[in-house]
Amino acid sequence: MKKLVMLSEVSNNNPALVSRVRELLSSGPFKLAYVPSKTDKERRYFEKGKQELETLGVSDFLYFDVDEEFDERKLEEFKRCDGIFLSGGNTFSFLKNLQERNMLKLIRKMALEGKPLIGVSAGSMIMSNSIKIADFLDENEVKLDRLDGLGLLGFEFMPHWGRLEANPEKLLEYSLHNDEGIYLCNDGDGIVIDNDNIEFYGELHEIRKGQFL
Repeated sequence: MKKLVMLSEVSNNNPALVSRVRELLSSGPFKLAYVPSKTDKERRYFEKGKQELETLGVSDFLYFDVDEEFDERKLEEFKRCDGIFLSGGNTFSFLKNLQERNMLKLIRKMALEGKPLIGVSAGSMIMSNSIKIADFLDENEVKLDRLDGLGLLGFEFMPHWGRLEANPEKLLEYSLHNDEGIYLCNDGDGIVIDNDNIEFYGELHEIRKGQFL
């Protein structure tokens, strides 16, 4: 049982997508573990994201830092949350933080148990088997060499497609060396996976083996 949401950005999303995510999060009180890609000391991005997530039906939040403010004492509260949110940011440094805090196995376990997992940009790419595709958007400043993600998707996710749409040649070439397809997502659009069903919201495109399908 999986309930996964992949977004390109946290705000200004397709109304049908917003409605579907609200449905996915159930109608009762919902506590979300908010995992930032890096420490947000002034909680500026958290407060912005919080407002958007409240429109999706989230009623309570746990800010769970995996960077400078990591607090192992919050782990039990994290496990009791109804769902998880993985923020945007630099995909390589985010994955490195999750690795160093030993969070990947726990997040995967909770997702496979059916707790909704929402990812935005980097957070969505981390759901795949690998984050290699992040090279097209982010610098690997932390020199991360273990690029294995959560392994919850059978495809790769490319957010912010509008930034790359004019020059797709390198991405097409990249796809030649991968067995998995790549879904290209514009800001405001997204993908929902509910158990074995995959749902597309907005104008998404797929690349596989050097071709647009």
